[in-house]
Amino acid sequence: METTRSATGRSAPPTLGTHAIHDGLREAADRIGLIAAELETPAVQQAVLEELTQAVPELADLTRQAGEQLDVHGAVRFTGLPVASDVALIGLLAAFGQPTSAGNGAPAERLIYEVAPDDAATGPTNLSKGRAAQEPHTDSPVQHRPHEFLALACVTGDPAGGGLSTVVRADDVAAALDERDGGVKTALLREETFTFLNTPLGLDEPPVIAPVLRRTPEGQWRVRFRHDALVAGFQRHPRAVSAAHRAAVDAFATMAADPELTATFQLAPGDMLLLDNTRVLHGRTAITGTAARRLKRMKMLGEGRAA
Repeated sequence: METTRSATGRSAPPTLGTHAIHDGLREAADRIGLIAAELETPAVQQAVLEELTQAVPELADLTRQAGEQLDVHGAVRFTGLPVASDVALIGLLAAFGQPTSAGNGAPAERLIYEVAPDDAATGPTNLSKGRAAQEPHTDSPVQHRPHEFLALACVTGDPAGGGLSTVVRADDVAAALDERDGGVKTALLREETFTFLNTPLGLDEPPVIAPVLRRTPEGQWRVRFRHDALVAGFQRHPRAVSAAHRAAVDAFATMAADPELTATFQLAPGDMLLLDNTRVLHGRTAITGTAARRLKRMKMLGEGRAA
């Protein structure tokens, strides 16, 4: 399986084609005969992964290559997967972390959450259900332990060309900020003083206080970021941070949206984007008109691979 780059930009994720094993993987998943609700426990997930690998030996090489690319780039894009099969998706993802329903969806949490426009859904817990563009962010920033990995599998794309996926690495954003001011803003963003809150401000939730950025001993940047969640924290706790901290957050948001740092691409049916949610921010352009773009979202627990 050859690795190619299918998107431009400094943060472009490498791509792994899986068309050659599509039918074998789908048929093996069908033989297992489980539904998503039966795939929650790690033991079942690992058993499914083992059974799929026995039926499709090439899967072992695929997950090895994907893991290597994930370590280096923080993201990898699969093409040609049988995305209609929940068993195939969860089995594959079990090679990288523990897929979990906890924190995946609101009001009902689920192992596989459908991301599709729903004009009746509003509010901060339904941002993915809208049609508007989404700014670069990481998932689960208001949780005390954000999910380490995130996967988005495309079932139906936007036929009018909207809903483009965007990804940008925290390493690239932090390096660009440091180049401008010698590390002043990244130093502020590393302080454990930022309050992350869902909006609107009336939600009675215990606040999460954490840094936006942290750095591993190996020098790799880790990120927790959603601009509106931070702004909500500023508004509810105005004395918790200084004007310089707020300016650093705004500068990070602006830099994360820089087209020179960002990879922008269309997920086609059968594509799946796998992200290290602690290293890579993601977003999307606006969904066009009445297009019914549909993705499946899976969230995973597990230590960041590069750590």
